[in-house]
Amino acid sequence: MQDGTKCQGCHAPASPLRPPIAFTNYDRDGDGGITPTDDVWFYAEVRSRVNFEEIAASALLQKPSGNHHFGGLGTGFDTSVAPGQPERAKYDLFLNWILNGAPQ
Repeated sequence: MQDGTKCQGCHAPASPLRPPIAFTNYDRDGDGGITPTDDVWFYAEVRSRVNFEEIAASALLQKPSGNHHFGGLGTGFDTSVAPGQPERAKYDLFLNWILNGAPQ
């Protein structure tokens, strides 16, 4: 997978594009502490990258599977192999989560 320095060119804080997301425990809502609200914000951010009308077009699946401009293939997101293969285990995990309504 590509390092984040090239992504920051388009996904910088001043850019209209949303920055890439990563799970880290930090103060997402700016209230001065890490609280359950931060997890709610993270969930909303991840879910906003799901296209429920055309699931395969979801940014959450497209970008790590290498189907995005300048993006690389993330480990476990190889869609060139059959479902259930270890090389696409993470893709299948997210796909099944989405198919089940992306529950929190």
